Amino acid sequence: MSFTIVSQILKKYTGDDKRVVVPDGITEIDDYAFYGAANIEEVILPQSLKLMGNNVFYDCESLERIILPDSVSYIGSGLFARCKNLKSVTLSNRLTNLNKITFFQCENLTDVVFGNNLTRISRACFEQCHSLKKVVLPDSLKILEENVFDDCTSLEKVILPGHLEKIGDNVFFNCPSLKELVLPDSLKEVGKGAFETRGKLSLTAPRGFFISSKMLDNNWNMNWNFGANGRYNGKNEDNYQLVNSYLPNVDLKEWKPEARCILSINYLETYQETIPAYQDWIKENTDLCVRTILTQKRYRALHQEIDLGYFQNADISPYLSLVDDPKEKAMLLETRADEDLFDDLMRML
Repeated sequence: MSFTIVSQILKKYTGDDKRVVVPDGITEIDDYAFYGAANIEEVILPQSLKLMGNNVFYDCESLERIILPDSVSYIGSGLFARCKNLKSVTLSNRLTNLNKITFFQCENLTDVVFGNNLTRISRACFEQCHSLKKVVLPDSLKILEENVFDDCTSLEKVILPGHLEKIGDNVFFNCPSLKELVLPDSLKEVGKGAFETRGKLSLTAPRGFFISSKMLDNNWNMNWNFGANGRYNGKNEDNYQLVNSYLPNVDLKEWKPEARCILSINYLETYQETIPAYQDWIKENTDLCVRTILTQKRYRALHQEIDLGYFQNADISPYLSLVDDPKEKAMLLETRADEDLFDDLMRML
């Protein structure tokens, strides 16, 4: 194997092997040591290894799998950046920090096993890992810095740990496949755009944690719809929104009218308790609420409003033409006794 080694430090690898075994006794791998080694598919690291520098495997495009031994206590930034075929990584249990852009543009990464002493994941660590679908973060984790999962377009599930304290700016930006997030009670800080997934998201927050509109949208307060050029076009804001979300601590005045309506509909779909701020807004904006519910076919919210007495027959009648689901028509017929409403519905069947 073609290694340059000085005082137990691996300075450079210059071979073209597919499988590389780093010699036992090496304690440190220097910056860029394997940079651009295009043939490497697998690297075996020794138990003597303690430190790994910046960009050690940067642009090793054929590297598929690697295990960091538990002897490793520090890794530099960009360790596996642009390793486009990297699929599987097991991290050391001694690591307390994943440095910035560790897995940047690892397009085929699907399996990450975290160490159990990790407390911080730094900026853009997993940005543009387009194949990553599920992440179970370790219980020890306290901080997710900005853009950690930015543009992870296939990410479907993230389990946030019970000791997490901070979610930085844009952590889940452009993660449209992410459908649900449950925030732990330990959470103290969330940055702007952290939940701007550009998809439909169910978000559950602790009772005492204040949810600001800036956490879901950097600029447009939940009016999400981005065309090919990445700019908001001002239309179809209901295509990108919160659904079935439990957000008990919000100031509705801080949100735009469309967003207030969405939050209030979520309240009807999700909550098992009375929250006056939501109830008062619904009663004051009945027409908008009914029209939005029926346009978006969020019928569970409609029946909840009827059961709670927020909506009367006269509130629903002007929008009956929006009800195109036969089952929902039947349910409305069954639950409402008003003759005018009955006649209107019968004409629609």
